[in-house]
Amino acid sequence: MLDAVRYEFVRLRSLRSTWVLFATGPVIQFLFALIWATHHDMPVQTRFDNAFLGLFLVLALLPAMAVGVAAFGHEYRYRTIVTTTLTLRAPARILGAKAVVIALFAAVSGAALVAVTLLAEVVGGTAFTDGGAIAQAFAGTVVFAVLSSLLGLGVAAVTRNATVALVAMIAFPTIIETLLALGKVDPSLIPFSSAARLITTGHWSSPLALLVLAAVFLAASWVTLRRRDA
Repeated sequence: MLDAVRYEFVRLRSLRSTWVLFATGPVIQFLFALIWATHHDMPVQTRFDNAFLGLFLVLALLPAMAVGVAAFGHEYRYRTIVTTTLTLRAPARILGAKAVVIALFAAVSGAALVAVTLLAEVVGGTAFTDGGAIAQAFAGTVVFAVLSSLLGLGVAAVTRNATVALVAMIAFPTIIETLLALGKVDPSLIPFSSAARLITTGHWSSPLALLVLAAVFLAASWVTLRRRDA
């Protein structure tokens, strides 16, 4: 399994798009956070929390989700899935290696978003120094980033199309979840919106719906890999 993870890590780091997307997310987050940091009529805690509002967070993490989507999407687009299958052989090893590497990439991306948010507060004029709130934000953002990126990985594996998967990852948290909220659906059942609340509330049950959704698509990925590509 270690060799499979190393193989996937080399593939990921060798793509220029990986580094471009990794840098894009923090830039987007910094700009959002800086807008809130200039609202000096608000408490610093409120400005910090507002920088992680659901839609803002989704947009800032979209590049990390795109990397998750590309982990399978590019394989099918350029037919490198054949080489990957011949090299790693077992579908579980292929999926597991991609999941581990994407999860690590997403975790670093999530941590970077919190770091640039703190930087934005300093640039805005008032440093945010509440250690408990910062630690909670780090944990919540990392969990959100990992689960959403793994979901992107699973959707791309099932659809075998990077464009379709990326559109789905954009449409679900923005359009579909808005419609669900307007339809008075239980907020805890709305995956992205609920998971984002972990950052500001510390309720560890918040990401449950997103966790279940990611698990379902990863399980479907394993099944489809066995049937189509093994």
